[in-house]
Amino acid sequence: MRRKDREISMDEAYEILKKGEFGVLSTVDKDGKPYGIPINYALHENSIICHGALEGMKIDNINAREDVSFA
Repeated sequence: MRRKDREISMDEAYEILKKGEFGVLSTVDKDGKPYGIPINYALHENSIICHGALEGMKIDNINAREDVSFA
């Protein structure tokens, strides 16, 4: 992290996630283009559980390339 004075602890990050309901999941499609989608989520045992369909672009992208970002 470039700005250490802005870094938060893992405990603080989990507290933020526990209080939240929505986030943006970003993936990369088969052509290498970024794809971000707003999602509902829940935190369960250090994992972010996403609400959504079992098929579609989001799932296709995750299956093709597991690199994702969540904000």
